[in-house]
Amino acid sequence: MVPSRSHMKIRLSQSSVLPLGTLLALLLSAPLVCAQDDVRSVQEELRRRSLYFGNVDGRESAELAEATKRYQHRKGFSATGKPDRDTLRSLGLVPRSANEPPPKELNWPAEPVLKSDEKIDPVAVAKQLSDETGIAPVAVVPNKVARGRGDLAPSRSRPSQLPAPDASLATNANSPLITPQVLTSFVGEYLVAMSSNDIKRELKFYADKVDYYHNGPIDRRIIEQTLRRYHARWPTRRYRTPQAISYSKINKRGEIEMVFRIPFTLKDGRQTVSGETENRFTISAATADPRITSIQEKRVRR
Repeated sequence: MVPSRSHMKIRLSQSSVLPLGTLLALLLSAPLVCAQDDVRSVQEELRRRSLYFGNVDGRESAELAEATKRYQHRKGFSATGKPDRDTLRSLGLVPRSANEPPPKELNWPAEPVLKSDEKIDPVAVAKQLSDETGIAPVAVVPNKVARGRGDLAPSRSRPSQLPAPDASLATNANSPLITPQVLTSFVGEYLVAMSSNDIKRELKFYADKVDYYHNGPIDRRIIEQTLRRYHARWPTRRYRTPQAISYSKINKRGEIEMVFRIPFTLKDGRQTVSGETENRFTISAATADPRITSIQEKRVRR
């Protein structure tokens, strides 16, 4: 005879037992301990909301706890600094069960993986650049450094579907001059450049100042220094053909904005990390030499 659920008990020791319902209540009310990938996801979501400005590396920190507290206070939750169930649900994160392993592509190391994972300190990088080249820090860092926008907020212009390769964008005098064929070639060449270890090759795609991965406007010379560190951390990088999601023209500024997903694989000799990012590029298109003026990305969680 199988006992009913109300009579089932779990033995904790030889001298004490608890009803199953009581035990489940205790487990559900206990603080939620986040796995490494859960911590990374919280970091990403709080950064998107301009509450967290540290590295996205899957590690607990005092800065992350303070950002979590601010978010909880804003939402009217108990401001503990711990990502409880209400907080995770509000952030749009659904925690996995304790025995469910993360997907292989999300089992990332406890360190920055994406370019957007690392917080850039322009002042510190400018000082390093000055020590190496003699360029005055004030030449590459403005007096007032703006924080990044933090989120892949949709453009105010209305996005349209990516046009067919033979479509024309030059509908009037104010329209961007770049054609879809040139844009497709531009993105493809950029991904090839990112896969190479030729930093100058990648830099030629950027404008003099770029709204760069949640860090606000960054001088291209600062980007060059950060790329050197990134290439050293992940010397082997592979980016596959992107999947376009949306495409829009910003005629008043002579720019084109494109959102697409990029599958990638990174290797450092010890480990391999694979995944996919959703990227938003803004390109100065009203020129024969288009450049990236803004670049943002976020990890695609499965």
